[in-house]
Amino acid sequence: MLYHLFSQMKDVLSGFRLIEYITFRAAFAAILAFLVATVVGPGIVDTLRKKKIAGFSKTGSGEVDSQRSAKAGVPTMGGVILLIGVALSGFLFVRLDTPYTWIILLSFLAFGALGAVDDWKKLTHAESKGISERQKLGGQLAIALAAIGSLYALGNVQDGTPWLRGPSVKPNPYALQWVKRHTIREGESWSSIAGKYLGNAQRAREIAVRNGVPKDQVNSAVLSVPAGSDLCDPDTPEAALFAPVIDRVIQLPASWPDPRDHHRADLQVPFFKKFCLDLGLLFIPIGILVIVGASNAVNLTDGLDGLAIGTTATVAVAFAVLAYIVGRVDFSRELYVFYVPEAGEIAIIAAALAGGSLGFLWFNAYPAQVFMGDTGSLSIGGILGVMAVALRHELFLFVAGGLFVAEALSVIWQRVYFKSTRRAAVRAGDAAATGKRWFRCAPFHHHYQMGGLHENKVTIRFWIVSVICVVAAMALLKLR
Repeated sequence: MLYHLFSQMKDVLSGFRLIEYITFRAAFAAILAFLVATVVGPGIVDTLRKKKIAGFSKTGSGEVDSQRSAKAGVPTMGGVILLIGVALSGFLFVRLDTPYTWIILLSFLAFGALGAVDDWKKLTHAESKGISERQKLGGQLAIALAAIGSLYALGNVQDGTPWLRGPSVKPNPYALQWVKRHTIREGESWSSIAGKYLGNAQRAREIAVRNGVPKDQVNSAVLSVPAGSDLCDPDTPEAALFAPVIDRVIQLPASWPDPRDHHRADLQVPFFKKFCLDLGLLFIPIGILVIVGASNAVNLTDGLDGLAIGTTATVAVAFAVLAYIVGRVDFSRELYVFYVPEAGEIAIIAAALAGGSLGFLWFNAYPAQVFMGDTGSLSIGGILGVMAVALRHELFLFVAGGLFVAEALSVIWQRVYFKSTRRAAVRAGDAAATGKRWFRCAPFHHHYQMGGLHENKVTIRFWIVSVICVVAAMALLKLR
């Protein structure tokens, strides 16, 4: 919103031009989200406490539940603080003419609303366990389908690709060798050549230098002077000396990427820079799996004071950096990642999520004054999943959010191990057959808590693990 307002006033006051810079808007989105969360937080916490919106879900472990019962009076559903801070900051600083930002922010609010319904029913109705698992999963699937369907439709409209198509291997989208030759014609400039054949006029400097123009002589005038013309910028009369020469054969990078292809459904795989797989319709089920899986993984991680929200802050920072990289042609080309035109706006949303997370952590750090509940955990996982799919970096989320993944896998493995050992006992003829547990309690942060570690130490150590996961994910961007 502010972008559209202040960009119209840049001719009145040059300072308003700052709103056009993604880094400026991302920084202030993070700051505003933090300030909004810390300002509205006390009032929301007091309101929740007065209305007795408090309680906790049982883990099934008597020892853990007895420890958590001491916090029975701490209000929950505090994820509302995060929703307000991130949504307000996001809508203020992103460009509202980009449909992808609307998809991400509305998905965030939709997942938050689903979690709020669950929390409200759970905490205001006696003996209620909230909405059923089927209802919750159904709501998650519906929101994820709407988000993925919108992303898939927009991608097909922009790229002109068939809607009903299966997976297919595409030509290598990266220019790895300078083997393509082109004969310069009258009127062509370095910029026009780069725009025509590479779909990106910003690569004109690279082509000019490759074909003999000294690096220290390359400027906008040199790149824009057409072949066969003596016209140039009066301030740089030497520009025409380095303009393309008619009938000269120059080298261009190959393979030539199709400028219409934005890789909206292509799979980005670490370690492989010559691999480009268009998922086609597989994009929809894979995207839904990523979003729903992320939403539930964050929900399972939310069990100790500050654990889930602190981890969210680190992952959000990673996504802000990732989005900025893939939103720039030069950075994405250097690192061999798919260029996403609107990724800069997604970086602003990720920055707002990081700032809002720190603002909520202000109240959620040990000893917690408020819990986020499903209102916060479902919305966080949902927005991380949608951002990962929109940026075409689902595997980046898997690595950067490794702690979330580990928490979810610990629950899955605990159930599988328990059921398999119980079946084995039944087959052995044990009349009172019961299963065994791999962890003392799952999710596995409770395993360490039951092992004697204070929950604050568990939380901080898990934050450290999360930072390591983020560093590993960022390193994978270069390992191609």
